[in-house]
Formats: sequence, C-alpha cells, structure tokens
Amino acid sequence: MTVHKDVADKDVAHGNVADEDVARTDAVHRDLVLKARVRLLSHNEWVLEAPEGLWVYRALFPAGPRVYAYKLAYVLWSAAGSPRVAHLPGARRALLEEARDACAHIPDGAPAHQARMREYVAAALAGLEQQEGRAGR
Repeated sequence: MTVHKDVADKDVAHGNVADEDVARTDAVHRDLVLKARVRLLSHNEWVLEAPEGLWVYRALFPAGPRVYAYKLAYVLWSAAGSPRVAHLPGARRALLEEARDACAHIPDGAPAHQARMREYVAAALAGLEQQEGRAGR
C-alpha cells in the first residue's frame, strides 16, 4: 500500500472526501506528478523531447498550467512535425490542437520565444489545413 493510498483511505474514513474513487484518483495523480517531477530533475537538457516529454509535461500541466504550458506546447508541436506522424494527418492535427490549447495558458508577459509558440502552432495548423485541402482535390 502506498503512502498516498493510505492518506486517501484516511480522508475517506474521516469524511474529508465525499467519494472514495475521487480520493484514489487524486492519489494516483499525485504519484504521476511526483514521478514526472523526479524525471525532470534527472534531466540535464532545457526541455524533455517527445515521446518522454509528452507524458511528463502532460502530467505536470494540470498541476501548473502557467509553468508548463510552453514546454508542453513545444513538445506537442515538435512531435507533430516528426516523421513518426508525417503520414497521419489526424494524429498531427490532434497534437497541434492540444498544443494550441496549451498555448492559451502561456502568460501574456512571457518571454518572446514562449509567446511566439502561439504563432508556430497556428502556422502549423494552417499548413496542415492547406495540405488537407490540396489532398481533397
């Protein structure tokens, strides 16, 4: 039994949480966030690249959207341009749309390279739409 599961069980027993499933889900989420933070601490680069960066920043984004929005958007944008999904326009679109949603959380006063991520994602989505338009003809 993990420490988080023990805490969740105690919360339910003491009436601190209305639903046992919610307590267990929160405990699992805390474990995932902790694992992602440990992975970041052991990484020496500026940003974790896909595919590992995808799960790390997706796990951390809900815990700190303003902090991780840019890095999540960057990794998603980068993954959308990778050869792995070059032949899968639906997957590329899904990655870019998730990146666009993450960009909405980049603070207004963010450094210029972070603010430009919105433009990069918008340009990639426009290019994908243009490609799909040509393919449909």
